[in-house]
Amino acid sequence: MRKLILGTSGLLILLGSNAVLDAADGPAHVAGRLLAAHREGIDPNLLERMWMAHGAVVRRRLPRFRVDVLEVPEERSEAILESLMRSGLFEYVEHDFYARTAAVPNDPSYIAQWHLPRIQSAEAWSVTTGSASVVVAVIDSGVDGKHPDLAAKLVPGWNFVGGNADTTDVLGHGTAVAGTLGAASNNGIGVAGVSWASLIMPLVVVDPNDYAAYSDIAAAIEYAVDHGVRVINISIGGPNSSSTLQSAVDYSWNKGAVIFSSAMNDTTAAPYYPAACNHAVAVSATDSNDQLASFSNYGAWIALAAPGTNILTTMNGGGYGYWYGTSFAAPIAAGVAALCLAVNPGLSNAALVSLLEQSADDLGPAGWDASFGWGRINAYRAVVAAKPATTPAVERSPGRRRSR
Repeated sequence: MRKLILGTSGLLILLGSNAVLDAADGPAHVAGRLLAAHREGIDPNLLERMWMAHGAVVRRRLPRFRVDVLEVPEERSEAILESLMRSGLFEYVEHDFYARTAAVPNDPSYIAQWHLPRIQSAEAWSVTTGSASVVVAVIDSGVDGKHPDLAAKLVPGWNFVGGNADTTDVLGHGTAVAGTLGAASNNGIGVAGVSWASLIMPLVVVDPNDYAAYSDIAAAIEYAVDHGVRVINISIGGPNSSSTLQSAVDYSWNKGAVIFSSAMNDTTAAPYYPAACNHAVAVSATDSNDQLASFSNYGAWIALAAPGTNILTTMNGGGYGYWYGTSFAAPIAAGVAALCLAVNPGLSNAALVSLLEQSADDLGPAGWDASFGWGRINAYRAVVAAKPATTPAVERSPGRRRSR
């Protein structure tokens, strides 16, 4: 059966009965279809008897590859696949899997989000759009719980400034960070986030005057980890080192979590914390020309870079606006990490960080450098590297960067 559907762009689209409408959903393979590659020299009559015995019908043949395309009852497809393989007549039998075009969301402002194509997000979304089982903690000023692109994405958090469960955004910064990371996407409104399906845990540590106590940051890290969060974003920083903050970062690392933190915006190599803590992933900012953003910090403590200029994202009160800063580079990297965990939840935090570094687009001098770390994040290369079938990532030597 075929049907005509008018797309959101006004384009008339012809769809077959097995067409996939949404890259985030849909079946992984064509129902009731197997591809059987018989060994060379097999008697065709023997194959026909095999098909009859299994209730399989040859839909078409690909003789160059010695492949018969079979129609079988879907409910018996796995059993038939295993039986055919046990017969010894076939080099392989597999499902007829779907390929998909690179998913582009229908959010009207997606076209203005230059940073998403730059990190190959659409290609990454053809592999995964994330998972609701991957919760990302946003340690910041709160999140606007009524924003149409965020309301459905939030899980309960905590306000460490007020000592209560009210995670309303007191400044607007946290809402912008959360939207960059995981705004509801492909929903016909607003903007797209890096990780469509990830949920967000707002943890308030910033007061209305834009101050965040290290103790509150440390407490928020502990809270996130104790609630099972594996990806934490902290777009906050201070120039003073802290054993308390380091202890919190170490706690998160030892529990399998990864903290992504902004390098800050003072055009200096001086370390800022928690980004410069051991085991934190410090993220510098790039511009639309893949240069280090004019405001971004840099130095021996940088691990990765991500876009951080002119980032269109969610605003307090339900609107959208452009923001600048490493505050937005960090959640882009954290969003890519969430996509990787959606593909492979079994990744250790060391393997996750290593594959993000290995799959990054190398900018500046070859290899690690003080401006971009191991390079600008690449979402597509990262999720492909994260797939379980790939060789597990080997952690890089720390080089000029602090040890993990």
